[in-house]
Amino acid sequence: MSVTMQFDQDLDTVWARLQDPDFRVERSLALGELSADCEIEDFGDSLTVAMEREVTRELPSVLAKVFNPKQTLNFQEEWQADGDGWSGTMQITIKGQPVVISAEMALQPQGGGCEYRVSHRCKAKIPLVGGKVEKFVLSQTDDGAVAELDYLKKALA
Repeated sequence: MSVTMQFDQDLDTVWARLQDPDFRVERSLALGELSADCEIEDFGDSLTVAMEREVTRELPSVLAKVFNPKQTLNFQEEWQADGDGWSGTMQITIKGQPVVISAEMALQPQGGGCEYRVSHRCKAKIPLVGGKVEKFVLSQTDDGAVAELDYLKKALA
């Protein structure tokens, strides 16, 4: 699944906010997460982001039998300079669960602003309900990405 967001601000302005660990924690807490911690290492032409976020999710009844609604998510992002913009990959693991979410991301200039794109994939190694878990997780992940990008857009306005 994929999410795209257009920003009126130039790429450097948006990128500066995305590489601010305090902003990422603030955003997570403002969006209702229970806790968040973020470490970012900037190597000039590459960037790594490590986040741990504790969340509570409302689960459909079939998944509530498999998952605890309170979950710890570990995010690992790797970004590389890509032409005039940035491209990256992300892996999200859910502590104690056989689910891995991966993504490809890009932040590229567009007109006077820029565009952020993220495309998520999910693999759930759970017999019988794996497909339902993957569909639910992808839906939640895309909704979360939209909320995060909306928050960023409002913060930059």
